[in-house]
Amino acid sequence: MKMLGTRRLTSRNAMLSGATAVAALLATYGWASAASAQTTIKVGYSSAYVFDEDADSVSYWNDIKKEFEAAHPNVTLELQPHGGTDTDEMNAIALQYRSPSTTPDVIQLPTTYIGQFQSSGYLLPLDKYLSSSAFWNRFPKNIQDEGRIDGSVYAADIGENNTGMYYNKEMLQKAGIAVPWSPHNWDDILTAARAIKEKVPGVVPLWIAAGTSAGPTGVLQGSGAVIFSSKTPIIYDTKTKKYVIDSPGLRDVLQFYKDVYSAGLGAQLSDLFSPKAVAVPVSLMAQQKLAIALGSNWYGGAWKEKNRHWAEAATAAGATAFPTSQGQSPGQGGTLGGWDVAISKASKNPDLAWDLVNLLQQRKYMVFIATKAGFVPPDTEVAKSPDYVNYAPPFNGEFATFLPYDKLLPSNDGFAVWARGIEEATGQIAQDPTTSVSAALKTLHDTVVNQLGADEVETMQ
Repeated sequence: MKMLGTRRLTSRNAMLSGATAVAALLATYGWASAASAQTTIKVGYSSAYVFDEDADSVSYWNDIKKEFEAAHPNVTLELQPHGGTDTDEMNAIALQYRSPSTTPDVIQLPTTYIGQFQSSGYLLPLDKYLSSSAFWNRFPKNIQDEGRIDGSVYAADIGENNTGMYYNKEMLQKAGIAVPWSPHNWDDILTAARAIKEKVPGVVPLWIAAGTSAGPTGVLQGSGAVIFSSKTPIIYDTKTKKYVIDSPGLRDVLQFYKDVYSAGLGAQLSDLFSPKAVAVPVSLMAQQKLAIALGSNWYGGAWKEKNRHWAEAATAAGATAFPTSQGQSPGQGGTLGGWDVAISKASKNPDLAWDLVNLLQQRKYMVFIATKAGFVPPDTEVAKSPDYVNYAPPFNGEFATFLPYDKLLPSNDGFAVWARGIEEATGQIAQDPTTSVSAALKTLHDTVVNQLGADEVETMQ
């Protein structure tokens, strides 16, 4: 009897100890109570696009699943990976939203898709959760606003992308351009590209994204940075709540594209129009086939991976801000966007879904995804940490300094339409550089007006 009593006591103590451990985790992360019955939480995410290597995606999500389930007895976290590009993932998840039975509780999505999903009534406002979270106040306001639509926040960022310029130091020096290179305006960029074309034959002088293959992400990592560096750095007029389809800045942007492609300074159409166009310049630079690229912060980390490894990147390449068109204040500009997590409005367990969102914001996971996927951490404390800054020097540190000058792309549902319009316009110029600026603007106009309506657009003088 003593032995039996001892066993019972030991078992009871073990249960109490386990319950105490769970309670400690719940208190540490501000999580909801453990589920009383067997529950499944589903999370949909990109398995082949976000991380530089697919194995890192597997490791990341398996660790999250293990920790989440350990802290939530009776809860199963069902991982729903989606392959292909970001567009492929979003298309697949949109199909899942057609039925409550297949709708995931939490989704990982690019910033540029938040508006589309919110306007379709798919996303749950997060304000009540964010107001008591530990991480939210460490996000700068421009990053907090990424998922804010009509006053409510529908998605929380887990990693930022911003834009700047990369250049091959040796190629610039061969062209007679001093390094470190800091162009002061767009003419400086064109001058450098022309010199490279003349003195360093066989390489692409300048990568500047064009065409529709990358969807809204192509604007994030290409034309958007040029627009935000123009003398009319506005895509969506927040005062009138209308999309800009003609402005002095847009005309300068399209003329810049004409200057690039009419002089043969840009990349081949097969690369520009490739479904994986956003990643092409990373490989071209590593292969010594590209001199200058307008691109995203994640290149430095990508050069550490096996498939696109560039051992000399830290010394062979430089990074600099993208200058404003005529050197006007503030002197530089770029886009800001990234990957977020959101909770589905149809979720039957929103508190548990929030616990997963909160877990994804913990320091160890934020550092992991920032270094292995090539993000600037949205948490200002994490962004300054040595384990992030020293992962891909000097690029991580350089691009972190660009953040104050970068602007958010619009996040409402009309942006995808406008993005397609500007990408069709730039692709038209890349394919046929004789295209006039006015003809390219008409392409933008027709695309946006036909889908959003004439009352949703404006011309700025």
